[in-house]
Amino acid sequence: MFLDTKRAVDRMAAHLLANGVLAAPLHGGRTQPQRTRTLDQFKRGDVTALIATNVAARGIHVDGLDLVVNIDPPTDHKDYLHRGGRTARAGESGNVVTLVMPAQRRDMTRLVGRARIEPRTLGAGADTPELAEVTGAREPSGLPVTVRSTVPQERARAQTPRGRRRPRR
Repeated sequence: MFLDTKRAVDRMAAHLLANGVLAAPLHGGRTQPQRTRTLDQFKRGDVTALIATNVAARGIHVDGLDLVVNIDPPTDHKDYLHRGGRTARAGESGNVVTLVMPAQRRDMTRLVGRARIEPRTLGAGADTPELAEVTGAREPSGLPVTVRSTVPQERARAQTPRGRRRPRR
């Protein structure tokens, strides 16, 4: 899933976890070890929903990724194509679902026109069978979950009295 801001990514991941979906945030505000661990968890299937910003998405490569969901539609057709390009690698196929509010329709029509895409448009609600068919959506358990890591926790970085980091040894 793609959202526009780091804060929105964190909120969505927390919301999904609280409702039974194994989700993890990926954005530039996380450390490189955190981003690496999150991607590894997603590739292993320990995390089933990766929530990312545009910037973080630039470096994502996951074999077999068959679905991208745009919650915040991008404003640029190149970003749209780049997000969708996370699927359909090496001759594979994939789906891109973009949630569009009525006020966003005109902009999305222009965007997909610039991207030379002919989208299949669905009027969708929470119980729309076509949306569930495309996304494979299931009702979450509603029970909070936590993502387990097989990687040891990162060491807390020691600070000098002046607030500067100590050099690594």
